[in-house]
Amino acid sequence: MAKYDKYLYGTVGVALFLFTWWLATVAGLLDPKFLTPPQKVFEQLVEGLSADGDLRKQVWPSLRRGLSGFLIGVGLGVVSGILVGSVRFLEKAFDPVLLFFRSLSILALFPVFLLFFGIGEQSKVAIVTWAAFWPVFISTVNAVKGVENILLNAARTLGAGRAYIFTRVVLPASVPNIFPGIRLAASYAFTALVAAEYLGATEGIGIYIRSSQEGYQIPAMYSGIVVLGLIGVTLNLILAGVEKRVTAWQLGLTNK
Repeated sequence: MAKYDKYLYGTVGVALFLFTWWLATVAGLLDPKFLTPPQKVFEQLVEGLSADGDLRKQVWPSLRRGLSGFLIGVGLGVVSGILVGSVRFLEKAFDPVLLFFRSLSILALFPVFLLFFGIGEQSKVAIVTWAAFWPVFISTVNAVKGVENILLNAARTLGAGRAYIFTRVVLPASVPNIFPGIRLAASYAFTALVAAEYLGATEGIGIYIRSSQEGYQIPAMYSGIVVLGLIGVTLNLILAGVEKRVTAWQLGLTNK
């Protein structure tokens, strides 16, 4: 039971949330016109994801944009984070600039992305990339800087060179602390995706949600929101599985 403890409690939590949602609409505490009962949302979700459903047609465009921007952002964040975290001069020199850019709201940069990339697919992928980049970059810089000196000194004592220390000590020790940033980046990426799809997109879950709201198709609107949440949960579970496999060596050492 201990092995499946979190799944059991998670199921109970979801059931309580759905029951409270249903009870609030039935009791009249929440107007069903604005918050559709869960069973109607589920019906609309099944209909929308059916073979000829409108929602199903919008999933792939959003997945393509979100995953493309996420993967590009992760790649750039890891590479630049390793570089800045390893070279103290770069960290000190660019820290004010990096602090300025990561403090900016992505909404304030929408006009810049539109100016450089237009209203096509490139601007949407660029927005998602920007959102995914910063959590990975910051976690990578901190992970590389946070490698314990005892590991570095032990490697030097054994005669290891810089290249060996970097590839066999610094990088493996940094990986466990980079993954939380990657998982956070996945959340940021699909959050930014919805806003990005409002900028001239003709297809995607964000447009589906917006058009449903404007057409007062409230169950359809909530079904689109549910699909976005399910995509985020699924991606997080996949990344958690990858993290567990990649960092299994660390768990083994910890258990010992």
